[in-house]
Amino acid sequence: MSKAYSAGLVSRLTRENKTIGARLAQLEFQNLNSELDQTDLFDLALDFPEKQMASPVAVPNISATPIAPHLPALNVTLGKTAWTSEPQALPVVGILVRDLESALLRFALRTLLRKHYIDPFARYVFLCEVMRPIPFLGRYEFTYEYVGQQDPVEIAQRMRRRYGMVQLRDLTSGEALWKLMSNPLHTGG
Repeated sequence: MSKAYSAGLVSRLTRENKTIGARLAQLEFQNLNSELDQTDLFDLALDFPEKQMASPVAVPNISATPIAPHLPALNVTLGKTAWTSEPQALPVVGILVRDLESALLRFALRTLLRKHYIDPFARYVFLCEVMRPIPFLGRYEFTYEYVGQQDPVEIAQRMRRRYGMVQLRDLTSGEALWKLMSNPLHTGG
């Protein structure tokens, strides 16, 4: 049994969604800023009984497999600190988070995420060389992956298939490390 909804009710719900969504993003952004003020935010202290670290994981490049063109891209969230009525319309941009000193990491994230809060222009996939920023990024529902010390171009090619990423940028410099070429026959970096 379907119900008919008035145009007025739909308009009111749309207005409320915009107001509430923007307000929730503002509150989350304030929380994010408070966390970034903490000097020990990225001091991830894990105590493992074994002194020897495991070898880095070498993830295969799925873009080289025959099934790659048939794989759907995974959803990339906008994160909780920004709001837009059509997040799916924004491009997916990879952000390479290198192994940085804590103060520089906090500053770089604050700068990027402030721009993201004010005027969301992309959905980010944070590609982390180390684990330290991952709990923070997860709390604000950003998409992230641990990539270790892999070559950025190889990472980008894999993330293009996995998330539909169109470019990869360095967090601190903003430098474009890779961009998807507009030629559909071009498969490289």
